[in-house]
Amino acid sequence: MDRKLIIEQYKRFSESCLWRMQRDYFDKAGIDAWVNQVPFYITSNPYIANFYAEISINFISDWISKHPEAKNHPFYILELGTGSGRFSYYVLKRIHELKTALGMTDISICYVMSDFTKNNIRYYESHSALKFFIEQGFVDFALFDMEVEKPITLIHSNVVLSPETLVNPLITFANYIFDTVSHDAFSVKQGKLYELLLSVSTPESNLENNKPVDMSQLSIDFKTNEIKKSYYNDPDLDNILEQYRNSLSDSNFLFPIGSIRAIKLLKKLSNNKLMILSSDKGYSTLQSLDRLGYPSISFHGSFSMMVNFHAIANYFKNSGGDYFLQTPRKGIKTSLFLSNTQLDNLTLTKLAVEKYIEGVSAADYFTLHRRVSDSFNELNLETIAAHLNFTGWDPHIYLKLANRITKLVEVSDLDTINFLASNMHKLAKNYYYMPKSDCILFEIAVFFHAIKRFDDALNYYLEAQEFVGEQFGVHYNLALCQHNLGNTVDALDNFKIALRIDPNSKEAQEWITYIEKSKE
Repeated sequence: MDRKLIIEQYKRFSESCLWRMQRDYFDKAGIDAWVNQVPFYITSNPYIANFYAEISINFISDWISKHPEAKNHPFYILELGTGSGRFSYYVLKRIHELKTALGMTDISICYVMSDFTKNNIRYYESHSALKFFIEQGFVDFALFDMEVEKPITLIHSNVVLSPETLVNPLITFANYIFDTVSHDAFSVKQGKLYELLLSVSTPESNLENNKPVDMSQLSIDFKTNEIKKSYYNDPDLDNILEQYRNSLSDSNFLFPIGSIRAIKLLKKLSNNKLMILSSDKGYSTLQSLDRLGYPSISFHGSFSMMVNFHAIANYFKNSGGDYFLQTPRKGIKTSLFLSNTQLDNLTLTKLAVEKYIEGVSAADYFTLHRRVSDSFNELNLETIAAHLNFTGWDPHIYLKLANRITKLVEVSDLDTINFLASNMHKLAKNYYYMPKSDCILFEIAVFFHAIKRFDDALNYYLEAQEFVGEQFGVHYNLALCQHNLGNTVDALDNFKIALRIDPNSKEAQEWITYIEKSKE
């Protein structure tokens, strides 16, 4: 029988070995963590990136209108736990577009992609989609561990983010990161407050070199320990715990202490001028925190937990700031936090917040998208085109629909086909290469191939080659396009390459025979 071994017993949650395992996982996996393991699409799509960009530009505009001298100093946007980098790319692209459209090209903005592991930083630095922004000095990179108070030094410019360099407010993005850094856990019962101490165990077979191999096989148990004095010795935090003791009837809840410590550091570095936008799973009201069971841990390669946005909001309020929490609805929560200023004083920012956080938020977008995606195989091309437009021409969505679109081309109206064709360049511009993922450029080429626009198809097949390498489908389709365009010499070369890649292809052999005979 596979016996269970205790890894640790009755530890304060924020001091648990779980957080070390979490860091080890991300450090070892690198960019591969986001290839069919850690979920990230909901906070890494063009829709959410576009509205983060618009809120940020509006905030910068508001700040400059009140502080004209701000134009003489750069605005820094720091992304915490950048992960795959796809979200960063979409935001960079949109901010660049907005700066140009709004005549703000004289405003210096530096977007900082940060992560705690060097493996991810190396990936960003060499990514072709980011090359333009790197060359323009629009993006920089930083090793930043949210759990450790150390200087944040930008790798390319060598600027250290500090009260001296951060003259303007620091804009910070925190997507799917507050749920993966350390939490404490508490319980309220009959007006008394307890800390929840954690024990971790796992089957003996799950250990290798005395370390767990698969975190999903960990077992978590809790025991309570009554708190009789100030837990954090910090009035801003202890007042929140006291509110929970007085307001919650019988519940267990998480307290995002790792996130709040990181926020404290960012407030210190930015002269207490900080704006944070965050989207994550979590709780945003006192009512939603009541009558909860023991904290649930979701394992997906790494692990994540629900974020107590209500506590973060009250921390900002208690320390003289402001916040905006999306009203409760099912799904992901988006929140905005401000230090040392009030949202009512930021007219354009408030309008954007009401439109994108309280209006059609990331949660609403994903709810609508999920409903449509459940019916993909029943949709006509007109509906698919409208949905793609709504998503901001998202390659992730198109890849799910590519086969359906190709089938519908033959039976769809010309206006819809032309509408799709005229927007294919937007899909291409949104392409952010990820390992072991399908190539949108190839699928765009297939679309143009299907509507017999062979020149366009040929160009996209050639672009796709850079990412997919030597593949039968690319060379075979290239050859078909070249043949249709009357370029039989190159067509023959590509049919031969295709046959070399797949010697069993009867189609490639037949084409080679046909072209060679036609030359005789």
